[in-house]
Amino acid sequence: MKELNRGDIIYVDLGQHMYSCVQSGVRPCVVIGTYPSSPVANVCPMTSRMDKKGKPVHVKVNKENVCGYIEKPSLILIEQTVSIDRRKIISKIGHIPEDSEVMELVDEAIVRQMLSERYKNKCRK
Repeated sequence: MKELNRGDIIYVDLGQHMYSCVQSGVRPCVVIGTYPSSPVANVCPMTSRMDKKGKPVHVKVNKENVCGYIEKPSLILIEQTVSIDRRKIISKIGHIPEDSEVMELVDEAIVRQMLSERYKNKCRK
C-alpha cells in the first residue's frame, strides 16, 4: 500500500493467536501512527462486539464517523495497539478525519493506555 495516513481504516492480517484474548485474523484496524519511509505502522484493532464498551480505552465509531465503509458500529481497542508490517495490509476501507471527535477520543485513550499516571489525569474522565 503506497499511502497510509493516521485515521485510515484498513483490513490487516494480524496472524493467529490461539487461546488468547489478543485480536487475531483478518480484521479492520485504525492507523494511529505511520511514517512514509517506514515499513511499519502502528494500528489499533476494531471489533463489532459491543459488549466490550464502557472501558476508557475503547472508542466507539459509527458509520457516520467514517469516510468510506464499515459494516456496523465498532469499538477501537486502544489497549491492543500493535506494530504491523505494511505487507500485512490487505486493503483500505475508510478514513476517520483527523479533526473529528472520534480521533480526539482515540488520542485521549492512547494517553490513558500508554502514559504515566500524571498524564492520565489531564484526559477527560
